[in-house]
Amino acid sequence: MTKALVVGAAGGLGKALMARLPSTFETVGLTRRELDISRRNEVITTIADYHPDVIFNAAGLSDVDICENDRWQAYLVNRDGSKHLAQAAAETGAILVVFSSDLVFDGAKMTPYREEDSPNPLSIYGDTKLGAELAAMSGAPRHLIVRTGWLFGPHGRSFLNQLLEKRDTDEVVFGFDDQRCQPTYELDFVDAIIGLVRQNQTGVWHVASGGEASPYEFAKAVYDTLGLDSSIVKPLRRGAGARSALRPRYSVLDCSKLAAAGIRMRPWIDALRGHLAALAK
Repeated sequence: MTKALVVGAAGGLGKALMARLPSTFETVGLTRRELDISRRNEVITTIADYHPDVIFNAAGLSDVDICENDRWQAYLVNRDGSKHLAQAAAETGAILVVFSSDLVFDGAKMTPYREEDSPNPLSIYGDTKLGAELAAMSGAPRHLIVRTGWLFGPHGRSFLNQLLEKRDTDEVVFGFDDQRCQPTYELDFVDAIIGLVRQNQTGVWHVASGGEASPYEFAKAVYDTLGLDSSIVKPLRRGAGARSALRPRYSVLDCSKLAAAGIRMRPWIDALRGHLAALAK
């Protein structure tokens, strides 16, 4: 049976992986306390001990604004951590799965980005994720680089969970209405990744839920689905608020390569409605 190692198992994506992988692979999860990917020697030794067939790198600093304000830590964990894992994967023969982001693009194209389009990140976070991609490409002979939109689901902190925390209050909710991207249901995302690994796919892939939306439209959809007054949701421009990092106006990913491989993601609105219905049970 294929042996899978999940690095960063205590994070939102790590928990989603740990919820899905054991039905397909023999799976071990390591938290940051058990493996700090910024420490090269620790990574090499630990990966050699476990000797997995596939390494899922769910570790990293994912808060875009924190990355902007703590650049040293962002590059150390996101870029250098990927480099360390790539070396370990090369030495053990494992395939390295690296999770990247739509934020490696600058949004100037204004049509869905394909895998071969040139990245040009606007933020430190985006640049560290691009660095993680390049580290995997150059260091791990067998690598699977997966770019996605912003994730929502049952695990970890997300915009959806922030909205759910406010649903019983009269607090006004703001969502950016000039930033188009792809809300992506994390469990569908993980299932698609499992499909790619089982197909022995490598290289760069775009994997995201169908459709696109602004955060404002997403928030309204959440309130409408819950039967709440969506007029409490107000639009906000990207330049407003206390965010440190720039975001692209448009970062929708073209997932036609994924579809050609026989893996289709349901629309984000269907995934959202299904998730909220499950929570209500």
